Amino acid sequence: MMFRSAWIWAAAVAMLVIGSVARSDALAQDRAVKVAGVVSEERIAPLLDALKARLPGLDLSYSRLSSGQIAADAKRPAAPFDIALFSSPDIAVSVANEGYAADNGSAVITADEQWRHEVFGFWSDPAVMVLRQDAFADRLPRTRIELVRALEQNSEKFSRRVGIVNIGIDDVSYLLASQDSIRTSLYWRLMRSFGVAKARIYDTTDDLLTALRAGEIDVLYNVPLSALSASGALPDDMQIVVPQDYVLAVPWTVVMPKGGANLRAARTVLQALHGVEARPALAEAGFSYPADFVASDSLQAIELGPELLVFRDTIKRSKFLDIWFQMVVN
Repeated sequence: MMFRSAWIWAAAVAMLVIGSVARSDALAQDRAVKVAGVVSEERIAPLLDALKARLPGLDLSYSRLSSGQIAADAKRPAAPFDIALFSSPDIAVSVANEGYAADNGSAVITADEQWRHEVFGFWSDPAVMVLRQDAFADRLPRTRIELVRALEQNSEKFSRRVGIVNIGIDDVSYLLASQDSIRTSLYWRLMRSFGVAKARIYDTTDDLLTALRAGEIDVLYNVPLSALSASGALPDDMQIVVPQDYVLAVPWTVVMPKGGANLRAARTVLQALHGVEARPALAEAGFSYPADFVASDSLQAIELGPELLVFRDTIKRSKFLDIWFQMVVN
């Protein structure tokens, strides 16, 4: 009888321990929020620190992935992250359009842009030119036609001194190129002038900016302002030029995959990201306008929506890339 009582007591203790461990594991899981993004850990650190300070009950972790990896992982039944930051809004819209993004429901979000309560913009990233002052005799080009004429009239001077990012590799550069092509008839003439100047083609914007600091290039086109802001001060002889004809602004977006393990906490992070308190940390990560940046009527924001999927069509993308490389690789 004593043996049976002891066994019952031991079993009860074991059940209490198991229950306690289970509750502890559930609590830890409830606190854990996994964030995925395309920027480096060093660049995102100030923003994560600010979010942790704002949300002390959450355990935030971060993984750097490509946009393609994030999109693929978001479609898994059990996504390896709870919230993702996209620099390519067309890919974010594609994930949502295919039914893999969680609906934010009734949570209050102050996002300037959002699509179907599934894709949320948190920063509008202007694409600018960066030009070396001494490379231009009179004045820096301020429009695309002025840049085209400068390159066409001085192709030998600018030979191997123009830098662009490979649109077949970099998602944001591809988006900018496709949006350029439907906004101006000058686009292909500009690409041809890059080809005549034997433009240097880099795999990433980071590679492009490294070449800039090494003094290898004088002309950079369609550079995201956030990348410039995050990379530190430019060389003294380089200037950021905001095109006066039009400025494309790319929305950075946030998506929560349906397969995320902790969507409730992810929504809390989403709200905090759009709060006023996050703005200084966003600025540290490069998501802010310089003091001398002048917003103008020429700013053309790329809107979130299914229209962004047009150039993601496999056949259309292939044809576009073929023409681009024919123009640029001269």
